[in-house]
Amino acid sequence: MNKNFIKIVLFAVLIAAISGCAQPPADDTNTTEAPSEEIKLKVFHAGSLAVPLSELEAEFEALHPNVDVQRESMGSVKAVRQITDIGKKGDVIASADYTLIPSMMYPTYADWTVRFARNDMVLAYSTEKSKYADQINPENWYDILRKDDVVYGFSNPNFDPCGYRAVMVFQLAELNYGDDTIFDDLILSQTSITINEEDGSYLIKTPEDMEPNTKRVSIRPKSVELVALLEQGGIDYAFEYRSVAVQHDLGFVDLPEKIDLSSVEYADFYKKVQLETVDGNTKTGKPIVYGISVPKNALHPELGLEFVKFVIGAEGQEVFKKVGQPPIVPAVGSGNLPGALQGLVADKPSSLMVYSGAGMRKPMDEIGSLFEQKHGISVNYNYGGSNTLLSQIELTKTGDAYMPGATMYIDTAREKGFVDYEQNIAYHVPVIAVPKGNPAGVTCLNDLTKPSVKVVLGDSKAAAIGKIADKVLEKNEIFDSVNAKVAARAATVNELVVYTCMGTTDASIIWQASLIGAEDETDIIEIPTEQNIIKVIPIGALTFSENKDYAKTFVDFVTSDEGKAVFEKHGFTAYPDPKYE
Repeated sequence: MNKNFIKIVLFAVLIAAISGCAQPPADDTNTTEAPSEEIKLKVFHAGSLAVPLSELEAEFEALHPNVDVQRESMGSVKAVRQITDIGKKGDVIASADYTLIPSMMYPTYADWTVRFARNDMVLAYSTEKSKYADQINPENWYDILRKDDVVYGFSNPNFDPCGYRAVMVFQLAELNYGDDTIFDDLILSQTSITINEEDGSYLIKTPEDMEPNTKRVSIRPKSVELVALLEQGGIDYAFEYRSVAVQHDLGFVDLPEKIDLSSVEYADFYKKVQLETVDGNTKTGKPIVYGISVPKNALHPELGLEFVKFVIGAEGQEVFKKVGQPPIVPAVGSGNLPGALQGLVADKPSSLMVYSGAGMRKPMDEIGSLFEQKHGISVNYNYGGSNTLLSQIELTKTGDAYMPGATMYIDTAREKGFVDYEQNIAYHVPVIAVPKGNPAGVTCLNDLTKPSVKVVLGDSKAAAIGKIADKVLEKNEIFDSVNAKVAARAATVNELVVYTCMGTTDASIIWQASLIGAEDETDIIEIPTEQNIIKVIPIGALTFSENKDYAKTFVDFVTSDEGKAVFEKHGFTAYPDPKYE
């Protein structure tokens, strides 16, 4: 072999070796063999999700060796507040009440929600330690709880959806069993929680300190904390989600569907009960649905989204089925859904949230049922005074539609940027309402100034009828005379109807349609058109609705011929009408 050729080859090998020694080490991050830096994925979630998410955590980490899923379990309200109030960074938020995500996090901290699982309420107990465990059943559980030696518990309604649902169950039980002392005996007499009934609907209020009679009632921050008390014999019974009872091998009373908050079939019955928490937020009874999202402040949003996809995917569905928590298949998304979720979730909302003046309750309840039959979407209402509702909208920036008792409120909502699509429905016509037989002999507006005539009016700062009544009196130059002798101001028109029916007032100014059904207890004195102020009832779609298309569809349905026919059935005059134009 040519010696010169050998020298050349050896020289080339030597150069290559030297070059290799001088070259810096390869970047580990560009190789698939070397492990990546560990990522901590932060998940805040409802306590009732602890068992399924623990199993999914292990499976997810097996698929992503460089990921450490760090879960924090607590009441759903508290979980959301870790992000919104405390300022913690979270990659995933999972709530036992999906509505908490839009109501507490939109638009600053989140802008989409996926509904992925269901549950129902049960009364859990220890088969070994709970008193009367061998006697309790779906027909006598409330009588067992009434026993002086029985201690029962529920989680804090201000922090945990299971808690406010538990308190709702007590009132639903009254309606279902026909026993009107269940709530009184088991809630009112044992805590400082209060309740008010109005026209067949109930509003429960939970103060910061519920002052439970600790010999009978135990209240804990989250529902899963009650499990240990049951197992230790510290309490006898606790309201829990079915999945929690199953996962911890507890005995439980299988409550009727009509009160266990599980069935869409009974959605109209559930919404008869609302609960206002200490922060002023109102929760409406409805079927239990869990929600999940990736917060806007997530440190690892793409990985958080991967975790969400894993939870709602086939693996997650199997785990949830196994632990007694029915998954929603397919999951239902709403809001500004990421592209990665398109095709994985259905985008039709399960319900709409509508703020409605109290005077329209009867037609709107009927319209809600018709809308659900036609579109498969339930309608949840928040009834109240028009101005009060507007304040709630401004505070929460949630919901789908707003229907006040007069256009002045929709004008304000539009000016504030809350409404971007609106229509008119019907007329509100003020009349003088008097108890049956008109004992005070009232015949006209001027009679309201008489010292002998007791007058109750609406609160002008809360209800449309209050503001309109004041303007009618001002128009007829008798406001000062009447206002000086007003016996009371009511927050809603329905309260005025009650005052009149009970005979605790001689006269009031009320919407004519609100007196439909009260003909046996009241008489009506019409106010001449030239003395009156007739108001148009509007409805508008809210700009921050996460279901904009369906919100507009609802507005159109309410103002359609079918919707207006319902209003006419309940004593309203449909818009437009030449008589009032």
